[in-house]
Parts: sequence; C-alpha cells; structure tokens
Amino acid sequence: MMRGFQRTPAHTGKEGLFRLVRLAYSRYSEEVPTRLKSYHRFTLDFINSNQYHDDTDAWSKNEHQKNYRIVAELLTNHEKMVRRYFDCDLLNEQAINNLLNEFYASDLPELMTPDGSVTDTINAVCDNTITLYDDHTIDLIVRLANEVNLFTEVLDVNETIRRYKRRELRTVTSSNNSRLALVFDRLSFHNIIPYNWQSLIEREKYVLSSTGNKYLNKHDLASTLHRIKDMPLSPQNKKVLSVVDGYVRLIKDRENKQE
Repeated sequence: MMRGFQRTPAHTGKEGLFRLVRLAYSRYSEEVPTRLKSYHRFTLDFINSNQYHDDTDAWSKNEHQKNYRIVAELLTNHEKMVRRYFDCDLLNEQAINNLLNEFYASDLPELMTPDGSVTDTINAVCDNTITLYDDHTIDLIVRLANEVNLFTEVLDVNETIRRYKRRELRTVTSSNNSRLALVFDRLSFHNIIPYNWQSLIEREKYVLSSTGNKYLNKHDLASTLHRIKDMPLSPQNKKVLSVVDGYVRLIKDRENKQE
C-alpha cells in the first residue's frame, strides 16, 4: 500500500533556518542523550533526511539550499559548539541566535581588546551544571566516591557540600578512568546526575586523568565507557557496580519519602 503524500516545504529565510535548527535540536534530544544514536550517526541521518523539498521556484530552492548547508556544516564541523547549546533543556529563539552568531564568527580572527587581551566570543549557554536534590544526596555521592576509591583525593562531605552550593567544586584526580566512567554512567542511568555528565566534566575541568597530566574530556570518557561495555564485566567492576546500586537505593528511598 502506498503511503499518503505529505508535502515538504522549503526552509527559507531566517524562519526556515531557525526551523531547521529547532528540528535538529529535537532529533538530537531524542537520539543522542538516550544513546539511540551516536552524534555522528545523528548528524548523517539528519542531513540526509532534510536535503529535499517540494517547492519548485528558484528562490525557494536557493534559500533552502543555503540554510540546509549552514546547518549541515554546523552539525558536521562544530560538534562541541552544538553540544553546548543542544545539551540545554530549552533552545529558545535567543539561544538559536547565539548559536548561529557563534558559528558565523568561528572562522573570524580573534579580536584584541585595548588592554591586549583576546575577547571571549562564547555566550553564556545554559545553567546546566550538575543539579542534585539536597545535601543528603551529595553526602551519599561523596561517601560512594570515597568507598570505591574514585579519586586519589579523599573527599570531605561538608567541604564538598559547601563548594557545590558556591559552584566552586575543586578539580580532583581520577584513581582509575574506567572505574570513574562506569560509576558516573550508572548514576546517570538512574537520573541521579545529568545525562550530559561527560560534557560537564570537560567544560568545568572537574577531573584530571589518572595519569595526572591532562583534564578528562568527553572523548576520553565516551571511548573508555564504550570499551568497557564491549567486554564482559570483570569481577572487580561487578563489585563496584554493586556498591553503586546500594547507594542508588538509598538516594531513591530518600526521594520517594520526600514526594
């Protein structure tokens, strides 16, 4: 049976460009954070599914192609920039405008201020820092980190709570990058920390690699996690996850009592 024909209009002008960005944001939110698709696959599928339209006049064709290629280049060549905006809970018109302005300026030479410093062209994107429920949750996460030896430093609960409230969390050093990725992935799976924890660790420079010579970034954490999940869990990692699950139950029990 043939499918019913649905007309696809050209995305023309500023409104058409913004529609394409909003559509990309919607697809990204459905596919990338949920691990339905990798960022690379999401980009390819989005580009391939939005190239053509049903308008026949030359102006519509040219305008659509212009906007289509803008978004295609943005998604393909500026993943880090896209993720900073698309990882927000809301992408309004102002945010889209900021994203596009940053994109348009990305190949311009840096401007110097009168005092000789380089201007910062990156706009504030969203307040998407790690948001936890209460002091009790932070307390349990700190205790978990210390129990499974997540960092070379032993974290102090009161100091961590105080720093968290001031948004002054100090940089710590991973004891084992694989263990850290495994624990944070488990906490994210249970919605205790945000799904974009890898981006937050990179952006805020929260964690030094176990070698101590570089800050962990999204690529480090994602590749480490992918490698772990491609192999059977070791007895040691099973034990770590068992400890994590125990703390998850304590956190969830507390949440349920507060509802």
